[in-house]
Amino acid sequence: MPEKTKTYLAVTAQDARLGEGLGLPCVCLYYRIGENGSLQRAQLPLTGRGGLLGIYDGGGLAAAQPEKLARDIQAECSRRGFGGVVLDFSPAADQTAALEGLCAALRRQQIRIFLPENLANLGGEGAIVIAPAAVSGGSFAQMLEALIGRYGAENLCLDLVRGGSDFPMPSYDPDGRPLAAAEFAQLRETYQPQSFFSPQLCAKYFTYRKQDGTAHFVLFDDADTAHQKLEAITAAGVGYVFLLYSEWGREIKSLTGR
Repeated sequence: MPEKTKTYLAVTAQDARLGEGLGLPCVCLYYRIGENGSLQRAQLPLTGRGGLLGIYDGGGLAAAQPEKLARDIQAECSRRGFGGVVLDFSPAADQTAALEGLCAALRRQQIRIFLPENLANLGGEGAIVIAPAAVSGGSFAQMLEALIGRYGAENLCLDLVRGGSDFPMPSYDPDGRPLAAAEFAQLRETYQPQSFFSPQLCAKYFTYRKQDGTAHFVLFDDADTAHQKLEAITAAGVGYVFLLYSEWGREIKSLTGR
C-alpha cells in the first residue's frame, strides 16, 4: 500500500497554464493517437514537465503498431518527466484488441498504465484502475471498500468528479438527471433552498417543489464535500486521485489545502 495518496490535476492544453499554478502534478491531456496510429500532441507550455501523459483520443488506435507506439510514449515520458500514461478514451468495438496489445507493449516498456474501470480487464497486471468517487445510493464508505476489495488500494485511482444531479420524487433512476453548472446555479437562485450534508453519501443535497407540485431532490458536490471525500480516500490508503480542472477550477486550492 502506498505511503500517501498521490493527487493529480487533470488539465487540457487550453487550461494548462492556469492549472500549473495550483501546485499539483498534472495529468497532461494533450495527446491523441492520430489516424496513422502515431502519438500526436498539442503544443505544450514551456514549463509543462512531470505528472502523467494523458491520451484523450484513441481514434487511430487500430492503425497503430503497439510496440512502436509504446516506444514513442516511453520516449515522451522520458523527455517530459511523466510517471505514467493515462488512457482516457473509450475504444471502438474494433479497437479492443489493439488497446490490449498496446497495454501489453507499455508494460514491457515498464510504463505505469492508468485506464477507466470499464477497461480494467485490458490493462493487465499492475494497471491502475480509474473509478468515479461518487454515489447516489448506498454509502461512500461502502463504495470505497468495494473498490479496494476488487482492485487493491495501491492499484486504484479515484476520479473526484463534481456531481450534480436532479431526482424527481419518487425516483427510480439511481443516477438522476445530470445538471449543467448554469442550470444548477439557476435552481439555487430560483428556489433559494437550504442545503444539507449527507455523511452517508459524502455529498450535499437540497429539495425544491415546482409550480406543478412535483417535488425534486438535488444531490451535488462542492469544495467541502470534495475535501471530505479526499480525506476518506487518503485514510483508506488509495493510491491516486484525479481532479479535473474544468470541473473544480480555482476551488482546488481550498479543497486540497494548497
